[in-house]
Amino acid sequence: MSNTWWKDPSELIGEQTKILDLPVDENLLIKGPPGSGKTNLLLLRANHLFLGDKPNLYVVVFGSVLRNFIKIGGGQYKFPSNKIITHTQLFNQILNEYDVELDTNGMSLMDARKVKASALLHLAHDNELGAIYDALLLDEAQDYFPDEIRVFKAISKTLIAAADLRQKVFTVDDCSSELQKSVDNIYELNYHFRNGREICRLADGVMQGKPDHVPLITYSSYDEKAYPSRVTERRGLTIEQQAAAIADQITTQRLTYPDELIGIMCPRNEEVASILEYLKLTPLGSEITHCNSKTFDPSRPVWLTTISSAKGLEFRAAHIAGLDMLHRTGGAQRRLAFTSITRAKTALSIYYEKSIPGYLESALRKIAPPKAVTKANIFGKD
Repeated sequence: MSNTWWKDPSELIGEQTKILDLPVDENLLIKGPPGSGKTNLLLLRANHLFLGDKPNLYVVVFGSVLRNFIKIGGGQYKFPSNKIITHTQLFNQILNEYDVELDTNGMSLMDARKVKASALLHLAHDNELGAIYDALLLDEAQDYFPDEIRVFKAISKTLIAAADLRQKVFTVDDCSSELQKSVDNIYELNYHFRNGREICRLADGVMQGKPDHVPLITYSSYDEKAYPSRVTERRGLTIEQQAAAIADQITTQRLTYPDELIGIMCPRNEEVASILEYLKLTPLGSEITHCNSKTFDPSRPVWLTTISSAKGLEFRAAHIAGLDMLHRTGGAQRRLAFTSITRAKTALSIYYEKSIPGYLESALRKIAPPKAVTKANIFGKD
């Protein structure tokens, strides 16, 4: 996982260093594009607080996949892994401590989140629950409900959050205004280092027409000379054929990038299961881990996951498969596409059988070599 976590202060640029130099107890919102260092800065700031006089803190994430990913960086900085927790674990921990019993059986994940946030806000409003933590540091904060942000603010003396609205993968009420009201300072990062220029161009194409999108290519500081980037499109393949093509490519990529993570992402669990079933029977079987299962092993070099669980992660090479099903992911599908594309550092491969959303097809055409269209072509002839 080289180049994922900073090893020395000299690796930071000015705008990143400034965040670490801010007063340690300042409530802060860090905004920036994928690969700008938001999560790394969040973790380093957490370590600063922990090593000082604020050890009663948590880095709060959405799921176990991102928690395990951040634990890798925490190990490098000697930050305690038990201080990295999912928001569900945190809320359940507090509700149990205050003897609040909630029946969320049969509820959707979103409804259960709302019920828990409401119960915690009631405790806070009734003065039964105060700032019980020295600090809470939220990663991927754009995906919280406004009430959840209010809870985090109520239970912590210091609140620090990292967010990028373009990577909002859950369809929840916008919490931007609540985040801004909860902090003393908003700090925006501009430059990013993760995504190769071809990958930036594809991601920018996906976001074409979005007035608030700042093109990634404008502020790209990726080292294209050391790692030339590329995007590959594979169409007309069944899900089994996609799995076979992925296996062929990863076999080579494991030799090219022996110390780097490789990711496989799909819109839904159904496609994840199909690809996993195939890959288990290949020589790569012992190197692959299913991120959305209880047997997830973060020490393995090939991670297979849904797109929504991949947010916050990064891979030297990434494969996005089963994209025929992207349209079934609801209103967040364009942001899911953007999020999955920007997980890739150097090599990105995209797979589908019949069709993908028009905005993605258009973005792929823009980075493909120009193709002449003749009158014969438009009459359906080769």
